[in-house]
Amino acid sequence: MEEMAKLGDLALKLERYRYNLIASLGWVIFGMLFASAIMIFNGLIMLLGFNPWYIAVSLISAGVLGGLTYRFFKKFMPKSERKEWKAGLIFLFLPFVVAYSVIPKLLTFTGLQESLYYSLIWYPSLGVGLLLFGLFTESKDEWLVANTSTHAGISMILSSLAFIPLASLVTDYYGVMALSLIASSIMLLVYLGAFLFSFFKASKSI
Repeated sequence: MEEMAKLGDLALKLERYRYNLIASLGWVIFGMLFASAIMIFNGLIMLLGFNPWYIAVSLISAGVLGGLTYRFFKKFMPKSERKEWKAGLIFLFLPFVVAYSVIPKLLTFTGLQESLYYSLIWYPSLGVGLLLFGLFTESKDEWLVANTSTHAGISMILSSLAFIPLASLVTDYYGVMALSLIASSIMLLVYLGAFLFSFFKASKSI
């Protein structure tokens, strides 16, 4: 009986290890998707001129592809956790809705300021979304060994402050694209850190 109990405990640990390993890979996949979206809309702006629809379509496409990827991942989740993670996506995307559809109605932009806002606001929005997701969804997941979304969200929110003085240096649309590319580069670094932290913490579940 004791050997059976040990075998059952090992099986549970291996299942938890697989769960956390897949969770860590999510950072790589979503980082690649959103980085690709940012590069695409910056490329379109360089070729065709600024249009907020380029940004919206690119980010929405990345979100849809991420959602489809999530459907493949969820089969590896315990059934009790699937609904919570699905509901948690609301926290992740709500800041984007506010940033792109509510706040602009309250502000008055020049053409350059508008392009700067739309090209950069995704970064702090993503940070807030990750923080909310981490606090209200990921922290309740007993299978996870690390709440990386909270840490990543805080890192992105704090690093967003660097763009306040940098924005004063923007004098043309090339400057707008430069800040957007800097933001995407920092995002990839944050995602890489989250992946590595989650990946190595997963080994502790065995």
